[in-house]
Amino acid sequence: MLTIETIERIKALAAARGPLLVASDLDGTLAPIVANSAEARVPPGTLAVLDRLAQRAKVAVITGRDLNTARRMVPVEGVDVVGSHGLEASFDDPLIPGVNRAALSSALEQVEQQVITAVPSSFLHIERKAVSTAFHYRRAPDLEQSLRAALATLPPGLRLREGRMVLEVLPDANAGKGVALGALIARYRAKSALVMGDDLTDVAMFEAALKAAQRDGLHLLLVGVSGGRETPPRILELADVVVDAPGEALEVLETLARALGV
Repeated sequence: MLTIETIERIKALAAARGPLLVASDLDGTLAPIVANSAEARVPPGTLAVLDRLAQRAKVAVITGRDLNTARRMVPVEGVDVVGSHGLEASFDDPLIPGVNRAALSSALEQVEQQVITAVPSSFLHIERKAVSTAFHYRRAPDLEQSLRAALATLPPGLRLREGRMVLEVLPDANAGKGVALGALIARYRAKSALVMGDDLTDVAMFEAALKAAQRDGLHLLLVGVSGGRETPPRILELADVVVDAPGEALEVLETLARALGV
């Protein structure tokens, strides 16, 4: 349950100068974390409130999921999606870098093979995305150190990104959730923003939001979604408000929707 202080901060955001941007991470924020990432779902109630918010605000999801998967998880008209940690978007923007998919596919196959050779059982936990490959160890925590060792050396042009019990290999491009948020703020000329996230990859998004607040006077509310021991300390340090799991994140969205009159 949200505190009275949190509710008042949400109401103040709703009353602030617009346009208002609502930008949220997906897994662990809108969708509960599950053992098998392919089984993750955004609850119907959350989809419904995103639809309502899109009537009065600019709404976007910024996620590590590839664009097509994220769109299937959030099939809400009026909600923009930035996928693959800022490498794909449902709109055109010069800040979203292009990717040579043919060369990338070959490089990712090389990485996947080197990991399977070093850690044979890892093939059960590999997720190939549109422009990256994720190596999960939530269902097999004992694989973590072996995966890290196998991914210590990567082909040129690739880099490693850490998440909640996942290691992901993706292009070493000028992208990320911070860049994506900056693109959305500029795209909508946002004057106020609600930004929600739970993971290490969301730190850059929070930091970009704070820079925009300091530079341009953006009225900002940062909401950290707690995942218990998996929550990065930096998320808790930066957040204005910390809520417990996606259930309370939904309460935040519901409170904002009511304050906006939708």
